[in-house]
Amino acid sequence: MEEKLLQYIWKNRVFPLTDYHLVTGEKLEIVSVGEENLDSGPDFFNAKIKINNVLWIGSIEIHKKSSDWLKHGHSGDSAYDNVVLHVVYEHDVDVKNSKGEVLRVFELNTLINKSLESDYRRYIEKGCPIICEKSLADIDQFRLVTWLDRMVVNRLDRRTEDINRYLEQTVNNKEQVFYELLAKAFGFKINALPMQMIAQSLPLSVIAKQHDSCLQIEAMFFGQAGLLEPDYNDEYPKMLQKEYNFLKRKYNLSAPCTVATWKFAKMYPSGFPTIRLSQLANLMCQSHNLFSEVMEANHVKELVDILSVKASSYWDTHYQFDVVAKKQEKKLGKQAIYSLIINTILPFVYAYATWMEQVDKKNKVLELLESMPAEENTIVRKYQAIHSHVKNALHSQALIELYQNYCNKKNCLHCGIGIYLLKARANCEV
Repeated sequence: MEEKLLQYIWKNRVFPLTDYHLVTGEKLEIVSVGEENLDSGPDFFNAKIKINNVLWIGSIEIHKKSSDWLKHGHSGDSAYDNVVLHVVYEHDVDVKNSKGEVLRVFELNTLINKSLESDYRRYIEKGCPIICEKSLADIDQFRLVTWLDRMVVNRLDRRTEDINRYLEQTVNNKEQVFYELLAKAFGFKINALPMQMIAQSLPLSVIAKQHDSCLQIEAMFFGQAGLLEPDYNDEYPKMLQKEYNFLKRKYNLSAPCTVATWKFAKMYPSGFPTIRLSQLANLMCQSHNLFSEVMEANHVKELVDILSVKASSYWDTHYQFDVVAKKQEKKLGKQAIYSLIINTILPFVYAYATWMEQVDKKNKVLELLESMPAEENTIVRKYQAIHSHVKNALHSQALIELYQNYCNKKNCLHCGIGIYLLKARANCEV
């Protein structure tokens, strides 16, 4: 019996609701199991128990055997002196705290359904990534949706923490951080880092000074990308080089990237960094108050309209400098726009609403996610094959969070679905 399984059993009271007694025979009533401690010290704190009707408030320590208290060195550690109950699977020896007080012991081995450990072991040792795949389709809709709602909020809260770390690096410059993260997103994973590097090297304040010229903004983006170094034949890249050489001196710019930085292989040409750079440059040129526009948007259509940009006309017949291609406008595609909204813009709006304590705005983000179609990726398809209830972006974001932080880590003991299934298998009250 693993200790973390015992912690799960205690936390969720996965044992019969009946009269309990300590190993000494004293009557035990569990008023509150306490709060799980993820840091050093006892496993649970602020627990409330009654022993022979006397209320005790303190910490709970959980071990496989009572003697593990000694193995872990708790008998000499004053941090464990507030332990009011030692919960063990097997009591093999009396132990004391640093004050010399004998711990009260609650033994679980006769209370736990023996199938629980084997079920847990089968889950953990299962090779497939979604351990409960055969049972997931049987979960009632309300329970599943409730857990997915929690997952998407967890994901947005975690994104807020990430954004907070970026803000610390920019002296709380929200507009600059938003611009950097948007630029990173325009790299669509494979070129995300160099796109972010460009935004960091090309401050929003510099772009704002050249808002009257989309050519100059594009020149700065391509120049900082290191893509204006070669000698080109076409007139357009020559114009960009001329503008960049002037602006580089004016703003003391230094390119963080080179041609070799960028990845073109195994990509659709429409996703080449040359196209994305031009699209981003034109977005920054067309939207003079991009941050404010995004924060004030109340409908997905407004955000789609803001992001509906296209590369400069030169790219209608090119994917790379000096290489002619079939004529086609290089608009930012609908799926790409949705990806930017779902993964960058709405998380930032949620973070902003968190800072401003705007609960309605946070709820609006959830509504907007719910109004958008589900994302199409390998993770979402795994769940769609198991359960049909994946209908919108709120669900797909929730499932990505579920997969990355629970299923993939086999963290069933902290998953609402896993807890429910294990309880049900153990024939306990759910």
